[in-house]
Amino acid sequence: MIDEKGRLFGKVNIVDLLIIIIVLAAAAFIGMKVLGPDSAAANTQDVRITMFCEESPTFVVDQLEAGCEAWDSANQVTLGRLIEWTTGDSMSAITDANGEVVEISREGYRSVRLVCEGTGVVSDRGVTIGGVLYGVGQSASVYFGNCKLFLDIAGIEVIE
Repeated sequence: MIDEKGRLFGKVNIVDLLIIIIVLAAAAFIGMKVLGPDSAAANTQDVRITMFCEESPTFVVDQLEAGCEAWDSANQVTLGRLIEWTTGDSMSAITDANGEVVEISREGYRSVRLVCEGTGVVSDRGVTIGGVLYGVGQSASVYFGNCKLFLDIAGIEVIE
């Protein structure tokens, strides 16, 4: 079986054969981790992310365009594409002369609720997109095309 030169059946060196077996086993292990049933690639789903910005200048909100990329500048992650948005009165809180906190609306500013669609791995903690976990209530600084908004994530749902 093994000859005087250490070759298996006189053709393959036993050390070379062991190295080949180890490399193949490592490749199979990595392949199962990356492409197996528990991998991120296998569990990626289409998601709808709703975001809310309490106050942004009207000139920024007026430049939003459907289909533009939603890009989280802090994490450098593309969240998806802007599908729709609605605007309302801006929402600011101030303390009045009596020490009471009251909500006001500022002229020249609007609130905006934005809906994006993208893909990610959904879990009970939120959705992971580009290796970053996003959850409801999380604050983010997001570009929509050339518009930058400071907002909170208001909802995450799987698109059926």
